[in-house]
Amino acid sequence: MFLNTHTYFSLRYGTIAPNRLLEMANKLGIKAMAFTDINSTSSCLELVRLAKKFKIKPILGVDFRNGSNQKFILLAKNNKGFESINTYLSHFLHQSSFKIPKQSKYLKDTFVIYPFSKNLDFNLKPHEFIGVQKKDLGTLKFLNSTQLFSKMVVLQTVSFENKKDFNTHRLLRAIDNNTLLSKLPYSEQGNELNILLPVEILKKMFSEYPVIIKNTEALLEKCSITFNFSEDLTKNHIRHVKLWIIDCSKN
Repeated sequence: MFLNTHTYFSLRYGTIAPNRLLEMANKLGIKAMAFTDINSTSSCLELVRLAKKFKIKPILGVDFRNGSNQKFILLAKNNKGFESINTYLSHFLHQSSFKIPKQSKYLKDTFVIYPFSKNLDFNLKPHEFIGVQKKDLGTLKFLNSTQLFSKMVVLQTVSFENKKDFNTHRLLRAIDNNTLLSKLPYSEQGNELNILLPVEILKKMFSEYPVIIKNTEALLEKCSITFNFSEDLTKNHIRHVKLWIIDCSKN
């Protein structure tokens, strides 16, 4: 049920350590979840490596944002999809002016989730969905067409563990915006309710819309990721990462 979770690798935004996020999920009996740090995949290998210990199926992706303004979330169906997402993200990270468009480029072996609150002036393709949060539920009753329900999924963002974490987040956002905490705009902050909830509570919130719950569970089922963490391969991966960092520093 969780398609958008952040660790503290969502720099100047998230506050939860990868190990802690998995520990919290395990205690709540969560069996699968998507790890989608903001404009980053730095925590992904660590999360996949640890997920087995906590008996959680890991799904990888990225929450693409301009600052705190969410544009879309990309989820990898498989390893090929994860590679495509990394390549796509690198394209933006190497730009002098970082700007994410409102619509994602088509990437094979991926799913796209657009936040419900955004005005979508384009038709959704088979791999594209609309993410609905609790605050959006009241609006669903006034939709002119119920056909959109078949494209909707639950979007319970997870960025904080508790109130203390949220306060830390606000400090990080103030630093990122080079402003006083008292002058930090609400638009530059996350929601205090962006926390991990028991699946039963989340399902109860969306009980009037069982199709949205079904879509969310189906999306989680369609995604998988595998990595071999044998000692030799891990050393080889670290060597390639170091070479990649050196190459990037030259550019």
